[in-house]
Amino acid sequence: MDDAQIMGTFIPRLKEFEKILLTQFSIDIEKNTNPIIAIGGFSGTGKDTVAIIVQQYFENNHNLSLDLIHAGEFVRKIAVESGWDEKNMDEFMAHIKNTQDDEFAEKVDLEIEKHQLKTAILEGGIFVGRMAPFTIGAHGTTIWLEVAAQVIAERISSDPTRSEYRMNKDELIKRIQSRDQTDGERLERIYKISFRDKKYFDLTLRNEGFSIEDLELKIIELLSEKYPIKNE
Repeated sequence: MDDAQIMGTFIPRLKEFEKILLTQFSIDIEKNTNPIIAIGGFSGTGKDTVAIIVQQYFENNHNLSLDLIHAGEFVRKIAVESGWDEKNMDEFMAHIKNTQDDEFAEKVDLEIEKHQLKTAILEGGIFVGRMAPFTIGAHGTTIWLEVAAQVIAERISSDPTRSEYRMNKDELIKRIQSRDQTDGERLERIYKISFRDKKYFDLTLRNEGFSIEDLELKIIELLSEKYPIKNE
């Protein structure tokens, strides 16, 4: 990631699309005063917990209700644009998960980021997704979360909503490490970015060993600096 990329999105392949948005919707973008917050990290790092803290900060201190938007919420739009019937979302999701068609998988990933970037700069909100901070970049406040595989395994295996519920911890740790390495390498190849280069993020947080209270203090410290509470 070089200095030329910090003007907006951090993802090189989105730069041309970003230019089109900034030109085509310049007036609408200028009118959008809603904050843009991007929360990223691999699975199990606590993105949803941080998103709720962020949402509550703006509600409590700015009387502002920001939409909380997960990257997966754009998949329905992409499915329809790709010619799938909305009634067959389960089939579409299974196709994405199991496809050996790398070109199609890359297209879906890229379209998710395009929808995310467009929504962010036009409407604002809290965006949650592995690539969200890279996608939104300097357009908003970016938070990246990291957690050791052992901690993620403990969280996931204790969550009854997860398919890995009660899975053997050692096996789950190996699966998480392998998954993150494979996903990271694939996404770095597609987007020409490095998950190890987070120097432009507003906050990189090793989200382990924190109580909810400590985590909240860390997040609020950042938000108070970026979006100060106005004195009445």
